[in-house]
Amino acid sequence: MCVTFFTLSQPGYKLILAFNRDEFLDRPTLPAHWHDFNSPSPLTPTLYKFNNFTDPCSRENKESDDGGRVLSGLDRGKAEGGTWLGISKDLKVALLTNIARIRPAPGVQPLSPPPSRGKLLREFLSPSPLTSSQLETQSYISSHFPTAGDYEGFNLLLFSLSPERNIGYLTNRPSPSSLDLTSSLCGGEDGQRRCVGLSNSPLDEKWPKVQQGEKNMEKSLREWEEKREGEDRLVERMFRVLSPSRPITCDDDLTLSTTIPPIKLGEDLFLNTDPQNTRARWKGTRTATVIIVKDSGETTYVERDIWMIDEDGEPKKGEDERRFKFVGEEK
Repeated sequence: MCVTFFTLSQPGYKLILAFNRDEFLDRPTLPAHWHDFNSPSPLTPTLYKFNNFTDPCSRENKESDDGGRVLSGLDRGKAEGGTWLGISKDLKVALLTNIARIRPAPGVQPLSPPPSRGKLLREFLSPSPLTSSQLETQSYISSHFPTAGDYEGFNLLLFSLSPERNIGYLTNRPSPSSLDLTSSLCGGEDGQRRCVGLSNSPLDEKWPKVQQGEKNMEKSLREWEEKREGEDRLVERMFRVLSPSRPITCDDDLTLSTTIPPIKLGEDLFLNTDPQNTRARWKGTRTATVIIVKDSGETTYVERDIWMIDEDGEPKKGEDERRFKFVGEEK
């Protein structure tokens, strides 16, 4: 699942972005931290499955240091070790949502087994010599367009925020297509604020929760501006945009609820109503993240735990957050 809302047209800011990660609660995951993907991490994925340990990043401001050039959580459910959302020191941002409901068009067939979609973000954000040449988003998307059909369904958004903003979009459902969103989303002569949402359908086929979330974000930013509130209030307002939740009683409810409460899914990934099905797994919104990048390059990144799995395999509300501040590098 997953859902995001963002704007590139708020005066004084390169980007304001809010993102919910929806995932199986028992999937091995590392919380947001500085890393280089290939470098060893001080955090162990087995520990982070539960909420009974001391996270070294919790409730602290962490400046970028020698920990790496990429700030993100890490997926340890696959060997590739990719991510779903991340930002680099030179202000490249990448995010991904999956598309499960739309079948691929004739002739579009994922590989078996399909590659990890998190790899697409990893290669864009990675500081390795092969990918650190400040690729423009459109060049990166063009290079991956021919193989987009190899993956399971996805939406990919890429932002290059320095020195000039460049935004690209790639999807592979029902067939591969891409868009250069730079001119349409970075504000125009009319000065109109543009808030954009994206979830688990193509960008031009918005679910109801996405349509409502765009309106909520625009309204909240307008109120924040009128009241001349500070950055802390801006962060809280963006978390509130991510917070609307409703009970999930059928699959269509997923299109209405921005925060997904814990739901039990069967092996077919549909709602499980059989209490004797021991193979069913809990899924829901695991983390909410807000990224704020000022025109000066000053960046705030806050990740909050929403739902966790406890030692008994039952869901429980998360309590921790990780907060980072840094100044983006000029290219």
